[in-house]
Amino acid sequence: MNNLKDFLLILLIIMNFIFLSWRTVMTIESDLGLTVLLPVSVDGWQKTEDQFYDRGNLYEYINGGAELYLSYGFQGVLNRTYSWAGQPSIVVDLFDMKESANAFGVFCHTREVMDNTFGQGSQYYPGLLTFWKDRYYVSILSSPETPESKEAVQRLARKIEKAIKQSGSLPDILNYLPRKNLKEESIRYFTHSAWLNSYFFIADENIFQISEEAPAVLARYPGQGTLLLVQYPESSQAQEAYNAFEKYFTSPNTSRGTVRDVPVSHPAGEAPVVRSLVGIKIIKLEDDSWAGARLYERQFTAVFQGHSEEEVAALMAEVPKNFP
Repeated sequence: MNNLKDFLLILLIIMNFIFLSWRTVMTIESDLGLTVLLPVSVDGWQKTEDQFYDRGNLYEYINGGAELYLSYGFQGVLNRTYSWAGQPSIVVDLFDMKESANAFGVFCHTREVMDNTFGQGSQYYPGLLTFWKDRYYVSILSSPETPESKEAVQRLARKIEKAIKQSGSLPDILNYLPRKNLKEESIRYFTHSAWLNSYFFIADENIFQISEEAPAVLARYPGQGTLLLVQYPESSQAQEAYNAFEKYFTSPNTSRGTVRDVPVSHPAGEAPVVRSLVGIKIIKLEDDSWAGARLYERQFTAVFQGHSEEEVAALMAEVPKNFP
């Protein structure tokens, strides 16, 4: 019996060793695809530490923020620290997001200005520079910022940008946005309903069934409203979203419908004003703002925060002009 226990213990140790060795090899192989994109030094800063995280352990690195990356197809991130005596460390996070659309989605999640200084779009704050290119999202942090570290961060960004040889494609759904009056820095692309609510709260439920198969884009049009466009695999799904919009915002006794988190409630037996204009559903909400919805084959379009019925109708009428 003791021999059997000893044998099983030895077998368990061997299997554990094999697993850890396999894990190490897999991590190294995963790292190699990202490490070649980062220089070992920049100006006086030298590489001092590398850490790699994948879908299985990202929470260990970004506790509370991992959901954003995981919802956009995250594959892995290389975290590298550069050090130089007398200067703040420079920390680079190089994210592999699998597809360029995902990298764009993560980048535009916090975009405030249009800036193409680095990659296919970049954003700079004191001590922090972010950009995206192809399937990669890059964050470079150095705080507190010094004149030397600021220059090094920008030089490092340029090196990484050049190491990523090709550019990626923007999400196809962006092509359908009307260009007139579009505030480009407000564009938000997402494949999970949680991000719709973080940008513009509509409902706790995923009433429009936004998913990886049904991506969405949200954009602001000053003076007209906020436009939501969802592209579905099947026209029947777009019809379901249209029906859900009408049911959600026109039910006489609901308190769920919201515009900017303003409750919509109605006296018993009454409902918001509803009109159909050339296939466009227009709704006047209790807070006196206007909303609307329209179908076009596999596309569902909605406008919120409109100042007038005419503005909402005019904005939605522009969307089909960009469809093939």
